[in-house]
Amino acid sequence: MNRRLDMLFRLLPAEGRGFIDVGTDHAQIPIRLAVSAWQGNILASDIAQAPLQMARLAACEHGVEHRIRFLCCDGLALCPPDAVDTVLIAGMGGDTICGILDRAEWLFSGTYRLVLQPMTHAEVLRFWLVHNAFQITREAVIAEGEHVYQMFCASPGKDRAYTDAEYLTGNRACVSLGDDRRLLLQHERARLRKKTAGMQKAGQEDSPAFRFYKNILLELEDLENNADR
Repeated sequence: MNRRLDMLFRLLPAEGRGFIDVGTDHAQIPIRLAVSAWQGNILASDIAQAPLQMARLAACEHGVEHRIRFLCCDGLALCPPDAVDTVLIAGMGGDTICGILDRAEWLFSGTYRLVLQPMTHAEVLRFWLVHNAFQITREAVIAEGEHVYQMFCASPGKDRAYTDAEYLTGNRACVSLGDDRRLLLQHERARLRKKTAGMQKAGQEDSPAFRFYKNILLELEDLENNADR
């Protein structure tokens, strides 16, 4: 299991009613839960039969196929709400994750814990959570290869107000796991510098969008300067 999946596993609660891994692929985390004798229900879903069959075969190899319920569906469409209290969605775009959560209306009527790892558009997912009565309670930042992964836990509740830069990189007070936040801040600064340089070249320095991005750059610089404090 690589660093990204290992960190996601560490973000899961030690016990609970049940867990579902959405877009499970090879079901590495459900299998690890089953092998570790986690007591709750363990579900794994995928939108296609082929990866789900690979997940079943992997579970068989570890002797835990009887502990995992496999669902072929889009997101949480076939997940029984009363069977789980923890939902893991990882390895997808933040906008795609928002769509999955949006369609599972039962998530808004219970005390479900979300563990999320967007591959892109983390700011879109954070915005969705904050504006849909979820509170981000814990975050982690992991660098692996050329990628910097953001992952966070959320549960129902009112969150604090986020600045534009914090939507991109998270609330510093919540980042309690992983040691790669500075790399994330540097990555986002480099991306926005490239964007604003292109806008300058196009003569857009007076546009509201240019001023918006410049303000975020200043805030990211301040966050980076205080990243270790």
